[in-house]
Amino acid sequence: MNLKDLKNRNIEYDWKTIFVGVQENYFSKDVISDYAVELMKRYDESGMVNELAWGVCSEDLNRVLLEIKTNYFPQSDEYCEILVYENRKLRFVYLSVLKEECKEGHELLNKIAEFYGNHHYPEEMLSFINYMPSEVPSTKEDLLYRFDEFLKIERARFS
Repeated sequence: MNLKDLKNRNIEYDWKTIFVGVQENYFSKDVISDYAVELMKRYDESGMVNELAWGVCSEDLNRVLLEIKTNYFPQSDEYCEILVYENRKLRFVYLSVLKEECKEGHELLNKIAEFYGNHHYPEEMLSFINYMPSEVPSTKEDLLYRFDEFLKIERARFS
């Protein structure tokens, strides 16, 4: 995923989004530089932005993430409402991209289930995870329908 995916869905982003995105593996570390370059084009030429535009070494990533947090949202811990919201926003974009890329329903459900396991088993996704037991027998079409409904609700939240 990259910043273009957020732009294509008219999702606003800032340093909090970038921080959560890199920390939760939605983005590679290169997105930090991409965003810094965007800010420079908008005439933000602060020392930190200037430095980040040149790139971030893997060895420096934790230090850079801590600097971003310290400079742009120092009062937040990882469970604060703002960062949870950013994570949910990124989850919506990621799952939307996944839906566009997977043409076959079975493949999409498998990728959704993989995402579910890799992102702390979000309760909101439980109803369309193909390997989870269900109170009501579900077909592939039922699961895909619930997934589409989930995306509609999430899209409305971020519009």
